[in-house]
Amino acid sequence: MISPPLSFTSKQALSNWCRQMLIDDRPPLLRYAISLASVATALSVASLLPYRADPSHFTLFFVAVMVSAWYGGLGAGLLATILSALSLDYFFIAPIHSITLDWAALLRLSTFVLVSLVTSSLTAARRRAEEALRQAHAELENRVRERTAELAEANESLRAEISERKRAEKELWRLQKEMGRVERLAALGRITGTIAHELGTPLNSVLGYTQLLAQEELSESARRRLTIIETQVQRMGDIIQHYLSRTRGSPRKDRVNINDLVEETLLLLDPIFQQHGIRVTTNLSDSLLLLHGDDASLRRVLINVLDNAVDATEEGGLLKIATCASASSDANGPGIIIEITDSGAGIPSELLPKIFDLFVTTKPSGKGTGFGLVVCQEIVKAHGGTIDIDSQVGQGTSVRIFLPTDQRFGESASVEGTT
Repeated sequence: MISPPLSFTSKQALSNWCRQMLIDDRPPLLRYAISLASVATALSVASLLPYRADPSHFTLFFVAVMVSAWYGGLGAGLLATILSALSLDYFFIAPIHSITLDWAALLRLSTFVLVSLVTSSLTAARRRAEEALRQAHAELENRVRERTAELAEANESLRAEISERKRAEKELWRLQKEMGRVERLAALGRITGTIAHELGTPLNSVLGYTQLLAQEELSESARRRLTIIETQVQRMGDIIQHYLSRTRGSPRKDRVNINDLVEETLLLLDPIFQQHGIRVTTNLSDSLLLLHGDDASLRRVLINVLDNAVDATEEGGLLKIATCASASSDANGPGIIIEITDSGAGIPSELLPKIFDLFVTTKPSGKGTGFGLVVCQEIVKAHGGTIDIDSQVGQGTSVRIFLPTDQRFGESASVEGTT
């Protein structure tokens, strides 16, 4: 009975087995050359052994077949098998120099073929295992690389999320502090408005009596002092009207000449400078420094800063005030800079970061309220500017005020006052 032909799957399996038994990655010429060299080496060594050491002859040719099958695969192993069997029959088995095809020769040939097949199978299995190990190692490296990239991406995302959360927390903390500050300023503004309304009537009475005294015959020095009193009372009246106008809306803004404003303020405070024995020097810009703003509010800023400088400076100290135009920069546009420097005691480093907070003051208890610089900052901010303080203990303090000249100003501060 004729056996059925092999199925396609069986043929494919046989083809795969044959390919696995062959060593495809080594040159064929080298594989068969190694096979011939192995048999030749075995023959040479065997010819040097005594004739009766028959088992040694078989061992040498077994080694030649195994080496050929290990290095060259099934084809080289079968070539070494045939050559080894023929060499044994021709050179070492009686009758010498002849080949006899009997059952012993077939048994020897079968033994060599079996050795060749086993060696080739083991070699192929080892190579398959090595290849599988290499593939597994490569796959593991790819997976590790992918997981590492995923982990790095997750870490980067987490780091960005943490950074964003910290930024949001800082912003929230800043907004909460600003809200608390605005609430305190609003409460202070309501209280200040009430006080201003209550002080309006007695100040008007003082001003009236001062004007009546001015009509009487007085000495020149007394009349000069009376004029100063009248001027100060009028200034207090203007301050009160300014606060009351805050409750009704923003004050009117006009064109302000900064140099004129500085000179008027220094003239107003000249008695105080003389009383404390403080020398005042000015370095005002030659150019015309004009901006759009509220001159009364800006005057209060100058008075507050100068008053603080007087309180911090001992008798015989020096106070400098300078103005200049500022060109555009990355941080600010064009504007005007007012810098006031004193030779006073300076501000402690631990208080300097909090100097614009409410109720923070360097003055003795009962003399300072901690409102002056807060009000100054609010007025400067209302004009779109900035105020910065640099101070060193024992060397003095420098206050730098920047006021822009080319932008619309925001709402003025709802609370302004003096120290």
